[in-house]
Amino acid sequence: MRAFLALDIPDDLLVPLTRLQAGLTVGRVVPEENLHLTLAFLGEISEVQAQDLAEALSLFHHPAIDLTLSGLDLFGGKRPDVLFIGGHGDGLAHLHEKIAHLVREAHLVREAGITLPRSRFRPHVTLARFGKDMGTRDQARLGEFLQLNGTASYPPASADTVTLYRSHLREDGPIYEALAEAELRG
Repeated sequence: MRAFLALDIPDDLLVPLTRLQAGLTVGRVVPEENLHLTLAFLGEISEVQAQDLAEALSLFHHPAIDLTLSGLDLFGGKRPDVLFIGGHGDGLAHLHEKIAHLVREAHLVREAGITLPRSRFRPHVTLARFGKDMGTRDQARLGEFLQLNGTASYPPASADTVTLYRSHLREDGPIYEALAEAELRG
């Protein structure tokens, strides 16, 4: 199964994000129920690995994060494939490190065999995806959207849940199934 661990977006931020997405006339908007901030992409893991992670997650402790979302940007360079909003908050990098440690813990590596690639953590929430064949007209519309909304910023909201998700890939976009969660508390 394809899986990842994510910080769930607080309800107070979902409404403004979906309003923002409503103004986008290009690409495939990420459905509200799929909005999240990935803490660790796990790739393909087995049922046993997922069970081990779910058990470890049940023992996980970390304070809630006052999550702020601001600043639209694109991944993909000259041929953008993702529109996202940046995620910010005290303790967010520490939460990412603790989640990575949870996945890499000796007993999990020995029993479950999960390894994470070492990569820079750039906290963000994906808002839309684009095909590589975006035409000039769609590029212009995306540019206009970014000019109008590029500095979007939302006040902090308490993000208090980390979830282990299974991703079911489909032609019309993935469906995420929650397998386990940890409540973050101060």
